[in-house]
Amino acid sequence: MIDFSGESRYYLAGFRRVLSEFESSPLSSRYDFRAKSGATTVIRGIGHYPLICGSFCMDEQKIRVLIADDEDSLRSTIAAWLGDEGFAVEQASDGLAAIKQIQTKDFDIALLDIKMPGANGLEVLRFIRKNSPGTDTVMMTAMSDVNMAVEAMKLGAKEYLTKPIDLDQLVPQLRALMLKRDAEERIRQLQAEHTARLLYDLHNPISGLRQSIGYLMKEMAGPLSEHQRELLGYMTTSIDRVIGLLTDMMDLTKLEAGRVRLNKGISDVADLVQEVAHEFHIPLQSSNITIDIHPESDLPTIEFDRQKIHQVLENLLSNAVRTTPVKGVVVIHIRKVAMVMEEGQQPADYVMISVFNSGPGIAPDELAGMFDRYRNVTAGKDDQKTNLGLIICQRIVEAHSGRIWAESEPNKGATISFVLPVGA
Repeated sequence: MIDFSGESRYYLAGFRRVLSEFESSPLSSRYDFRAKSGATTVIRGIGHYPLICGSFCMDEQKIRVLIADDEDSLRSTIAAWLGDEGFAVEQASDGLAAIKQIQTKDFDIALLDIKMPGANGLEVLRFIRKNSPGTDTVMMTAMSDVNMAVEAMKLGAKEYLTKPIDLDQLVPQLRALMLKRDAEERIRQLQAEHTARLLYDLHNPISGLRQSIGYLMKEMAGPLSEHQRELLGYMTTSIDRVIGLLTDMMDLTKLEAGRVRLNKGISDVADLVQEVAHEFHIPLQSSNITIDIHPESDLPTIEFDRQKIHQVLENLLSNAVRTTPVKGVVVIHIRKVAMVMEEGQQPADYVMISVFNSGPGIAPDELAGMFDRYRNVTAGKDDQKTNLGLIICQRIVEAHSGRIWAESEPNKGATISFVLPVGA
């Protein structure tokens, strides 16, 4: 007997290619072919002739597909067909059920009917784009819904299929979609690797130049005139700015490539805030800026990467000090909050850290681009600074399953807040 359930994984699509040859073989009388629809295939030889796995064996990971359609017969038919072709299939009978599935499981592809009760296909698509960007979406629609399908493509759907669905073409379409995504991911990886090498190659000689200027400033190559010292000081400031930018870009490249792992441990966020604030004692004092820290009582200790969150706080305080006028104030609040992070979820507990500065604030059109890596945000002292540091903060906080955002009104200061989950 050949039993298709259990241990070694193969796909029925590949197995079918040898069935006809095997059935005409003398061995065929020793085996009973049984296939369970949608099951992982496993081959066990019974009797005197163990079946040898040939070239049709496939060990790649199954493509995970979610099918959301309120038409039970169509949904079940597609699920059975894809299951027989080696896909790992889950089903949802309406849009809300699909959203719940996406919240708890990862999918490579979502097949969505456009018209569904609870939440239609476009609403589910928007949820996927926001919360599961690794899921490619394919819309299923009747001819009368083509305009909605076109709208879905504008929202980020990869393609749409008109009903009745051609099952013979469905499998190659889905496999082609995955091949395209894998190719795009590989291109992104190569670009990230190339960028990382380039940044590293730039960082080293510039750091060496900075060190050489330091030797000159110490007059190790001879005495300096006042004008020469002034020029070298200007060069040092410019080089430090370039080194800082390169460092930010290298950090961001690592974060976006997923090459940075979080080293989480149980710790007290309020203690970390005090520690980082103490590091800014001199610049705060020199600008006569007051800093007030207000931790809520009985704050829970939470699990996070202390070094990475230190980097976030350092960046936010640096921005706050830079944009706060002389005799201004920086206020930090730390408190426990209950938040609904995504539509359809229940409120969960978070620790929120808010950093307020009494600077000129941020214009509404710039506020929308605070976390856009391709835009500059004007600071309060008539200079511009790239916001790569804020993008890094965003990546770090999101890696902790948290969220970061900015609030401001012109001439009324600005607040940047972020939350970290309790019990993550």
